Amino acid sequence: MARIQSGGLYKFINAKGGTVIDLSGGDNRSIIGYPETGGPNQAWVFEQTSDGPWTIRSVSSGKFLGVEDSYGDATPVVAVDSPFRWDIWPDEQNPGHYRFFVPNTPFVLDLADHGNPTPGTPVTLWTQWEGTNQSWSVEPAQ
Repeated sequence: MARIQSGGLYKFINAKGGTVIDLSGGDNRSIIGYPETGGPNQAWVFEQTSDGPWTIRSVSSGKFLGVEDSYGDATPVVAVDSPFRWDIWPDEQNPGHYRFFVPNTPFVLDLADHGNPTPGTPVTLWTQWEGTNQSWSVEPAQ
């Protein structure tokens, strides 16, 4: 498991689907699971805030991994203009992986359709459960 460092450049890989978090080239807004290409739309800068949570910024667009409006199951994760905060915790059920929480909520990053590996599967929020489709390894990106 890579130790996440503030200012570091990383990619996330879903434990179930094996795809990486990708800023869709189709609309430069949607966040999807996609096979690893090594492209800038799959590289993210992690910055820790002074009070603990993290922001995650796309190398390709400069926008942030986040959500708009309210939080709930199946809420789409998208690229947003303003910094969006995430709590990042080691996954207790899946050593070497992390879970990404919206602070003070039960909602985490989730590869939709129970971790469907099909290219273009949406990344959404979902209430945390023990599924590995909510578990992500974080590795240095090029």
